[in-house]
Amino acid sequence: MMSRHESDIRARRAQSNRAIADRDADRVVSFLLPDVTVAVAGGPKLVGRDASHAAFAEQFADKSFRGYVRDTGLVIVRETPLAATERGQWTGRWSTRTGLQDMEGTYTAEWCYTPMGWLIQSEVYLEGRVALP
Repeated sequence: MMSRHESDIRARRAQSNRAIADRDADRVVSFLLPDVTVAVAGGPKLVGRDASHAAFAEQFADKSFRGYVRDTGLVIVRETPLAATERGQWTGRWSTRTGLQDMEGTYTAEWCYTPMGWLIQSEVYLEGRVALP
């Protein structure tokens, strides 16, 4: 049976995916702690909510960018301190002259419980599919 915290994290991830589909950088970063770190697959390490906002705004301005979807596979909640690890698969999609191009891989996110609910402390995105335990 899924705990309330696991259910909350899965719901927040779905909301984050929806914000990306809506191309809403403000809403995307609302799920991040101010000092979040994000290691982008094949790209830079982003430090802070402002850096993530700038990266999403740039991608949303790119007409070929079709979005990202993160599919949660596993959520492990730790009670002391209240925190969680999320693991799953991600897919990014772009339009090209020859059709759609997909990138995909695995990700890990560390979540912290705050007075505003669950927020992401860090994310690491790896390119290429890897089997999750």
